[in-house]
Amino acid sequence: MSDDLPAQRRSQLAEKLLYLSGEPFSLIDYPFYPAIYDGQYQGLLLKCGRQVAKSTSLCNFIICESIGIPHFRNLYVSPSEEQTQTFSNTRFGKTCFYSPLIRKYWTATDFTHRTMLRMFRNGAEVKFTYASDDPDRARGNTADRVCYDEVQDILYEEVIPVINECMGNSNYGYETYAGTPKTMENTIEYLWSISSRTEWIMKCDGCGRWNFIETDRSIGKTGPICLKCGHKLNPREGQWYDFNPGSTLKAFHISQPMLPLNSEISSRWQRILNKLERYSTTKFKNEVLGVSDALGARLISKEELQNLCRDYDLYRTPPTNLEMFSHIVGGVDWSGGGTEGISRTVVWIFGITQDHKLKTLYFRIYPVTNPVAVVDDVAEVLNNYNCSFVIGDRGEGHLANNLLKARLGNNRVAQLKYQAQAAPLVWNEDANSYYADRTTLMDNFFMVLKRGGVVFPKLEYMSVPIEDTLNIYEEVTLNGQKVWRHAPTQPDDCFHAQLFAWMAAKVVLLDLQFTG
Repeated sequence: MSDDLPAQRRSQLAEKLLYLSGEPFSLIDYPFYPAIYDGQYQGLLLKCGRQVAKSTSLCNFIICESIGIPHFRNLYVSPSEEQTQTFSNTRFGKTCFYSPLIRKYWTATDFTHRTMLRMFRNGAEVKFTYASDDPDRARGNTADRVCYDEVQDILYEEVIPVINECMGNSNYGYETYAGTPKTMENTIEYLWSISSRTEWIMKCDGCGRWNFIETDRSIGKTGPICLKCGHKLNPREGQWYDFNPGSTLKAFHISQPMLPLNSEISSRWQRILNKLERYSTTKFKNEVLGVSDALGARLISKEELQNLCRDYDLYRTPPTNLEMFSHIVGGVDWSGGGTEGISRTVVWIFGITQDHKLKTLYFRIYPVTNPVAVVDDVAEVLNNYNCSFVIGDRGEGHLANNLLKARLGNNRVAQLKYQAQAAPLVWNEDANSYYADRTTLMDNFFMVLKRGGVVFPKLEYMSVPIEDTLNIYEEVTLNGQKVWRHAPTQPDDCFHAQLFAWMAAKVVLLDLQFTG
């Protein structure tokens, strides 16, 4: 039986072998899914509303690929441990267990069946992990496909390029992304912007116009309607159309109104009408239509940042009045390469005034992707100002920080690693680094800025740093956790360099108290 599997289409395998809720799996009421199941896409994105079989599809893709290709390695990534465990147990595990042929021919009790690792008799394996803003947990895995679920809650620049390196030696190197849209600046919207932007288009029987669903104006009283004449559309008679053909990332947009049963069963369409009435515009677009909407919330305004500027200049050679500061500290946000090379290395120097304000003495933005290449210049700048203590980003800057220590001395340089944790800040002796909760530190430093605790030079120097700060916005994850994000194409390096310098100031002042 298994010898014939590679010749089968994935949709055929799913319908022949898989069971869902005790019944044989079928795509008959999902006419838009066969093309997604059967396409050979190097990169695949599913931009979906809620309850459109996204998680079911990801699960089925992984199972069919695992039984169809011996020794194939799938790596599943969601934003949180809870989400990953839920998918592994209630989606993947249940589907395998309640599908008789899968249980009989491909799984066995003498193979590994832990929540975070599942194996098949043909040598295929599926690893499950999680990462939101820190990719370290997934490093070291080897994969032929990385499958990101709820990708809207995963930071693109900090996480995805790092984890995709798990496929560096694979003959396949497939990437799959799936999630529900949020803001126009979110990871999923960035992926959509560079993708094929494939929509399910339906021809109106009334006027002949082709329609796809991305606005609530398509919501009629009994089903989706034509935007031109108001005639009811039939989702079963649609077809996929690429609005950006030629992209290496094939992206499909799937909304609730596209499901035929939602308009064929009046009670189901009534639920959509109820959501249209009760939900906010943004929530309806995100969760029902699968469309990004609005901008993320900012904690600080451009005017507030501009008001921190004072009438003085910056010089690479320090002025002669440095003795007026109790300490001089620095922060370095090392470049990680970033999306399309936008990530830069930034060094920032604060002088701590007698009233404990942080006065910007100097900063420099290096438009270079490799941080090691600028270590010597960063060290020279910090030495020029006789910085007593410097904190550098450990995320992608571990090597650069060690080189900086060699030039400045171990006691003058420390590393800080962002991650999600209960305590705002802890010292990790084994890693010789501070570990910090990213959201808590960003919350606190934003409040320092809002309360006027930082002094900037003339506005003419500050246009780029202010833009970096305004690129950061607030979102709430699927689990209800508040997080700070920035669009993958909009850098935030100047903000984090300041934050690291602020943390250096808190260390030398022995002030490690945080709110929140």
